[in-house]
Amino acid sequence: MRMPFETIVRVSCRGRAWGVCVGLAAVGVMLTAIVPRSPGGFAARADESQVVQRMARGRRATPTVELRGVWVSDVDSQVMTSRSAMAALATRVSQLKLNALYPVVWSQGETFYPSDVMVTYGGRRMSARYGLARDDRDPVADWVALGDEHGLDIVPWFEWGLKVPADSPLATTHPEWLSCDDAGRKAFDQDGTATSYLNFIHPDVQRFYEELVVEFVTRYDVPAIQFDDHFSLKNSFGYDDFTLSLYGREAGRTARPEPTDAEWLAWRAAKLTQFVSRISKAIKAARAGIELSVAPNPYPWSYKNYVQDWPSWVENGLVDEVVVQVYRDDLTRFEGELRSPALARLKGRARLAIGVMAGQKPKPVPIEMIRAQTDMVREFGYGGFVYFFQESLFHFTAPGETADSRFEALQRMCAAP
Repeated sequence: MRMPFETIVRVSCRGRAWGVCVGLAAVGVMLTAIVPRSPGGFAARADESQVVQRMARGRRATPTVELRGVWVSDVDSQVMTSRSAMAALATRVSQLKLNALYPVVWSQGETFYPSDVMVTYGGRRMSARYGLARDDRDPVADWVALGDEHGLDIVPWFEWGLKVPADSPLATTHPEWLSCDDAGRKAFDQDGTATSYLNFIHPDVQRFYEELVVEFVTRYDVPAIQFDDHFSLKNSFGYDDFTLSLYGREAGRTARPEPTDAEWLAWRAAKLTQFVSRISKAIKAARAGIELSVAPNPYPWSYKNYVQDWPSWVENGLVDEVVVQVYRDDLTRFEGELRSPALARLKGRARLAIGVMAGQKPKPVPIEMIRAQTDMVREFGYGGFVYFFQESLFHFTAPGETADSRFEALQRMCAAP
């Protein structure tokens, strides 16, 4: 059934803030303005199917429906090896009445989907891991279809952010893109892998990343995409010649700053904020109504250590959802983070949710701790929770637990609609 644009806007605005709806209406005005005129001089009617296609789908989580999500990692997991494994996870998650999956789509300098942008910049079209390229699979298309089937929002997670392996095609093809630490090193050790940072201050890095995410949101019908704490830079990095030269010109300083120098820290954080703004504007121009989600560490730790001033991203309307990674192994410290003044002042500005640790090898988190932290998130009035990660949530059992008893406890926790 064809709908007039006014109806499309009204439907798309359900559960959205008024400002977003105004933006959607503005899109309608712009679309009308660019429609070619017919020979008779009247503006030809836009094809509403194209308008709907470009409009991002709404989120299931709303101001009155809590976000209940799970990060889907490929680490310590076989989930990416087949569509049937992905389908089994989607079924399991939907049985708990969760409403969102955050599957990894960008890892180790590669995409888990076919990308022409990656080829343009010297990378692989798609990761060869898990037989993806061999089998000509598109996991993102599969996730979107599974989300539709099971009533789940699919929020693709660009997990590695600005990190790439030092020997990856992107790093070796574009060595000028890499940042240096204060000792001149372009790589650091991450779990046994020599890892580098793409310098987000470099214009070519910004262009590459913008093209990468615009390609993604144009191709896939998803309600949001997410960056996390890796969309950043360690405070000991930023000492490449390009960045130091630019800092010297803009700050008027010739002395080499220390990593924790307040002005140097603030300058890099401001540059990252500008980059986030560029990405946010680009994806929203490519697909109206799409959300930008971020999953940072708590503030101010995120700022002092990784130049992420994410509260300013919320205050300036650059992001629509924040899932703060509050990974604490005792309730007192967990509660302390939930009482953070930085979080308190941001309520109502964006969807604020809490990332809850469900365990990592070899440290499972008891289901009772997960339950207590989930209850506390609800008591403090946050917009929901996202568990890290799927394997630990379902399979990493603590002493005295079984996978079945863990799942039954999760069912009780999530019994409410």
